[in-house]
Amino acid sequence: MKLRWNKMGGQLGLLFCLAGLIFIWVGWNGAASYNDLRQQFPWLISGGITGLALVIIGVGLFVVQSQRADRVQLEANLVELRRILDRMTGASAGNGSEPAGAVPGGPAVSPEIVVAGPNAYHRPSCRLVQGREGLKTMTPEAAESSGLAPCRTCAPVALEVSLGDEPAGPRRGV
Repeated sequence: MKLRWNKMGGQLGLLFCLAGLIFIWVGWNGAASYNDLRQQFPWLISGGITGLALVIIGVGLFVVQSQRADRVQLEANLVELRRILDRMTGASAGNGSEPAGAVPGGPAVSPEIVVAGPNAYHRPSCRLVQGREGLKTMTPEAAESSGLAPCRTCAPVALEVSLGDEPAGPRRGV
């Protein structure tokens, strides 16, 4: 039902434009049948100005309909972008709780998220980035692929020590 009302603006715009063009034609045809200006003038006012007003209203309806369609598309794109960003950062939307490792009063991030500085990436709790505005959060893999080095102060990527048969490898969030 809502889809029908959304298309109604464009259809009404077309109807108003057609009616306006018909009024303009009737005014011109009526004025053309007389040679005296005093007899042509009422036709021009009633047909021409009324038709012009209807065409302007129709075009206005087209513009409003186009803006509505653009807004719906923009909102859909923003929802999709938000969903992609949430999936990339691993954040769960709308749960209201801060994940473990989040900086109090800072951005809510998961333990697998690092803060990207100008040359290095840091843990969210690193003293070098606390209180700084406008820093991006991303995964350690994305930070390394963009050419950032791990912070030497907070060591966001630490080596895991093998305690038996487990293979040693990089460990995040120590």
